[in-house]
Amino acid sequence: MASPNVQLSEIRAEVERVAEEVNVDKQKITISFERSEFNLRTEVPEVTDSLLIDVLAIAKRHIENWRLHTFEKSFLSVQALNENLFSSEGILERIKIRVSGLYGEKALEITKKGALTQAELSLIGALLKRALGRPKATDAIEELVQMGCYVYRPEDKMPEIAAFSRLKEKLRETLILPLKNPEVYDRIAQQTRAEFAVNRPRAVLFTGPPGMGKTTMARHVGKEAALIVVHVPLENLLSAYYGESTKRLAGIFDAAMAYHKPLILFLDEIDALAPSRNEKLFEASRRLLSVLLRKIDGLETQSNIITVGATNRPQDLDSALLSRFDSILEFNEPTEEDIRELLRFFAKQLPEEDNRTLAKKFITLSVRAIRDVCLRAERELAREQIEKKAGVPQAPTLEYYTRTLAEYRLTR
Repeated sequence: MASPNVQLSEIRAEVERVAEEVNVDKQKITISFERSEFNLRTEVPEVTDSLLIDVLAIAKRHIENWRLHTFEKSFLSVQALNENLFSSEGILERIKIRVSGLYGEKALEITKKGALTQAELSLIGALLKRALGRPKATDAIEELVQMGCYVYRPEDKMPEIAAFSRLKEKLRETLILPLKNPEVYDRIAQQTRAEFAVNRPRAVLFTGPPGMGKTTMARHVGKEAALIVVHVPLENLLSAYYGESTKRLAGIFDAAMAYHKPLILFLDEIDALAPSRNEKLFEASRRLLSVLLRKIDGLETQSNIITVGATNRPQDLDSALLSRFDSILEFNEPTEEDIRELLRFFAKQLPEEDNRTLAKKFITLSVRAIRDVCLRAERELAREQIEKKAGVPQAPTLEYYTRTLAEYRLTR
C-alpha cells in the first residue's frame, strides 16, 4: 500500500530537525513547491565517490526500484521507478536525486512532481544527514576535529624527535618556559612596565625548508608544556567549496577560543593562506588574509592560545602578517655537527670516526632525508639477511649507509 502524502509543513519540520542534528544553518537548505513541483537544494561540503555510493545505497533502502541516468566522477543522477517495473504510468513524476560536484558546483538536489510520501520524506532526511555531515559537536575540541583539524594531546604517542641541541634550547627559551611558567613572566612585566602588558610570545613563526621537522617540533612543544596542539592543515581549508574557506578559517579560531583552556594553534604552510599583498591576489585570497590578520589580532586578549605558524617560504609572507609574530625560529639545513647529532640518534651503533665520516657525506640533506636514508639502510639490510637466512641480525655498517645514500641520491 502506498505511503500517505505529507504536508509542506511536515517537510520543513523534518529539514529543520536534520539541520539542527548535523549543525548546519537551515537557511542553506532551500525548499520550494511551485506549480505542483517539489524542489529541495543544498550545497554540500564535498562530492566524493563514497558520497555517491552512499546516496545510491540510501535510496535503495527507502525505495526499491531506481533508474540510473548518470553515474560518473563527481556526478550522480537517479530517478525512482514504479513498484511494478513493467508499468510506465506517471514515471516522469517520480522522485529524482541529483548530486553534482562539477564546474565548481557541490550540491544535492531532490525534485518530484506532486506531493511527497512519508517514505520519500524519510529518504530526504537520510540523504541530508549523509551529505551535510556529522552530528553537532559536544565541545570545542570535537568541533575542531569536525572542521578538519588534527588534535594532538600531550599523552598521545608521537614520533621520536632528534632535533638539534641549539634548536631545542631556542624552543625552550621562546615557547616552553613561558608556557610552563607564565606567572614569572607576568610578575617581571608588572614590575617593569608603566602599563602592564603580557611579555610572553603570543605568536611564533617556524621557517625553513621542507623536511626539517617543523610539525614534529610543534607537537614536541605541546608535549613538553602539557598542552593540546591543534594542527590546521592547509588543504582542509582550501578544499572547502567556494565562499566557505574564510568562514571555515574564522570558525577554527572561534572554536579554539571557545575551548577556554591553553592550547597551541599550529597553522601549517601559512604562506599559501596569506601570500604577500605585493603579488596579484584573487579576491578569495584577500578575504582569507583579512580574516587571518583579524583573528590573530583578536588573540592578543586571549591568554589561552599560542599561535604557531610554519612556512617554507617566509619571503612570500605578507608584511602585515609577518609583523604579527613575536618571534621567528629558523629550521635551517643541518650543519655537520647537527648531522652527527642526528646520526647518534638514528645510527647509534656507528663508532665516532664512522659517525664523522658519514656526517660529511650527508651534508645538504634535510632532517627527513637523513632519517629516510637510515631507515632504508635498515630495511634493505633486514631483507638481505632474511633472504640469506643469516644468523643473528647485524646492524648496518658505514659501508652499508654509504651505499644506501648513493642509491637515494640517484632517485632524487
